[in-house]
Amino acid sequence: MIRSALLASSIAFAAAAQGGSVSAQQPPAPAQQPEAPVQPPGPPAANAVTLERAIQISLERNYDQLRTQYLALSADKDVTISRSAILPSLDFNASVTPTRRNGPVFVSGVEVPGSTTTDTFRVYTFGASVTQLLFDGGKWWNNLSAASSTLASSEANVEEQRLTTVFTVEQRFYELVRQQRQLKVLGDAATRSRDQADFTQRLFEGGRATQADVYAARANRDNDEINRLGQEARVELARQDLALAIGADPAEPLAIVEPAAMNQEPAQPPPAKDAVGKALSQRPSLKAFAFAAESQRNLASAAKGGYWPQLTAQLAYNRTTNNFNTLTDPDLSVNNTLSATIGLRWNLFQGLNTKASVEKADIAVLLAENVLQNGRRGVASDVERAVAQLAVARQQARIASQTLVNANENLRLARTRQQVGVGTQLEVRDAELKLTQSELARANALVDGHEAESALRRATGG
Repeated sequence: MIRSALLASSIAFAAAAQGGSVSAQQPPAPAQQPEAPVQPPGPPAANAVTLERAIQISLERNYDQLRTQYLALSADKDVTISRSAILPSLDFNASVTPTRRNGPVFVSGVEVPGSTTTDTFRVYTFGASVTQLLFDGGKWWNNLSAASSTLASSEANVEEQRLTTVFTVEQRFYELVRQQRQLKVLGDAATRSRDQADFTQRLFEGGRATQADVYAARANRDNDEINRLGQEARVELARQDLALAIGADPAEPLAIVEPAAMNQEPAQPPPAKDAVGKALSQRPSLKAFAFAAESQRNLASAAKGGYWPQLTAQLAYNRTTNNFNTLTDPDLSVNNTLSATIGLRWNLFQGLNTKASVEKADIAVLLAENVLQNGRRGVASDVERAVAQLAVARQQARIASQTLVNANENLRLARTRQQVGVGTQLEVRDAELKLTQSELARANALVDGHEAESALRRATGG
């Protein structure tokens, strides 16, 4: 009978509270939380950075991206240097040699008539020569092919680094979104705890709660505030990581705009076999490894050129005189020498240096081919993992959405039970914790899904 009377009294109290006639000793409960899965973000700052803008800035400033571009420019110059071996070499030389000769000149012990004790004169010389390599055992064309393959490998590395740069920026951008959303969730949890602490205090003042309930509510309020403050620090760390990734000054304020598709469920992953095939055919890193292996094969062929002779041709003109006027005489038949030379040089033995160089080049080919095979396995593994992560994130996002709806309803019922006197503060606290966990799970699932999409794009080559 007593229990029935208390229940009837509680129901009457709830009805009076809903009707607006509430006594001073029994204040109304805090407002119910909305059941929307994700709260809409507030308006972005005026200078907030979008994901697309962050990627653009990173491609312009990122250290690793610029480094690969400079290496590609250097490789292009190596092609020019290698090509110079097959082009003729033109040399010019000129000299003035003052000479002071002391004492008479004797030839076979007989003084030369007219020689003086001191004689000073100058010798003027100039000349030009053209040298052309005719044959060197295939070194020049193999070195040129190797340089061209290295350039192609460097250009592929630029594309691979671009994928990596975009991927890194997206991951850190999404991580900042994650931390900010978690801060929003923990901030809402702290607000609910403050409201619950105030409500419990009013219940205590109305004689419907104990002092222990008040202290427990205050402890929950303080703990949630501590969690919120700790999350603020994690947001700042995520902001610093993004600033470093895009090459921005970490001391400058950095605000972001969440992508419009952030609240959408992750996309359906493609079949793993199709994704792996796409990656193996277009991933820039694999192209870079293949070009690097080809370059090493060309270098190995060039090293074998050391077993062959080197044949060169040279055409040279020289004029030497002790009279500057004669040196500048336009008559080229005076005081000049014109020569043509065909030179053959063959290194027959150099302490087994050539043999060791060839074997070392062959080993370099094996190493490059091993890198290529390992790269193919690594790319396939990356794709398989990205597909699996995307599939899991998609399922988690769906489940988290439903769980969030249930958690909101559970909290509403727990508060209603507390208002009518049949529920306890522990039930409300448990419902609040479940709601917070559900909101965090929902935020994490959405971010994980977008990160998995980004990882799959990078793994398959864009």
